[in-house]
Amino acid sequence: MKKVITILSLLIVFTASIIKADSMSFEDAIVQQKPMAVLIYANWADDAKAVLNAYDNMSAAFGERYNFTKVNIATEEAKGFNKMYHIYPNLPYVLLFKDKGKISRYLKKDCIQDNACFKERLEFFLN
Repeated sequence: MKKVITILSLLIVFTASIIKADSMSFEDAIVQQKPMAVLIYANWADDAKAVLNAYDNMSAAFGERYNFTKVNIATEEAKGFNKMYHIYPNLPYVLLFKDKGKISRYLKKDCIQDNACFKERLEFFLN
């Protein structure tokens, strides 16, 4: 019984840490010193699921050096973001930010889905 409780406790802690790490808001991420990669998407967009998977893979690989966050523009909470950054219609895509909110790079979904392209752009942007 103790083993079951211990395993469940560890599972809860592990799950909570994943949820917390993945739930960094744009506002929280932008005030930190690391560069930021923001996935702009909507659930209804073409290839959204494939792009989300590719983005999550890069987030796992570059999470130490970047803040990764996602903005679903189909939500009510995203209206301010949409107005501030004039969201483009060809979703999904990634915006790379430096200097606390200045957009520096725009990555199309083809690059996001190509691990080599996405990795190259992230590494180049760090320098």
